[in-house]
Amino acid sequence: MARYPKEQKAQTREQIVVAASQAFRAEGIADVSIPALMGRLGLTHGGFYAHFPNKDALVAEACARPLVNRSRELANLPSDGASLQGVIGAYLSPQKRDNPADSCPLPSLAGEMSRAVPEVRHSFTEALKGYLDRIAALLPAEVAARGEDQELALVANMVGAVLLARAVDDPELSDRILAACREFAMGAFVGGGGMPLD
Repeated sequence: MARYPKEQKAQTREQIVVAASQAFRAEGIADVSIPALMGRLGLTHGGFYAHFPNKDALVAEACARPLVNRSRELANLPSDGASLQGVIGAYLSPQKRDNPADSCPLPSLAGEMSRAVPEVRHSFTEALKGYLDRIAALLPAEVAARGEDQELALVANMVGAVLLARAVDDPELSDRILAACREFAMGAFVGGGGMPLD
């Protein structure tokens, strides 16, 4: 049997990770089977094991990857209120709410992480820490001066808003959830309002 060149093997592995990451965010980890995922890519189920020892190894990488990528993007933004305002506005938008496959994995996958194997939870936790560090670096000085964990409050606000906005079946209520949490986050973390976290 002919062996694939290293470059082709790396490209195929990358295709699997990207497709899995999108599928897990859109459909949930449990509902995405390896045979179905590989079939979407025109690859065989058996071929999966040339790249990953098991599904958990794929889940660990595919669920952390979007956070790692976003952290890299955030590292290129200046630490000013305008950058953070853009991040909040984009995160708490109808476009992100309506496209989980291409959005932050936190609202889609955090609930599943609590039941994941240690390898998956650890990978996700490390990616989240990096993301939180990048958000912290974007906080205006007056917000950061309130004390530690401001970035935790901001990210939890944004994640919870998207989670609730996706959960309800009332489009008007969904839009109101996003708008209210966006307004709160802008005032508390960009405009300098809000209360210190003890």
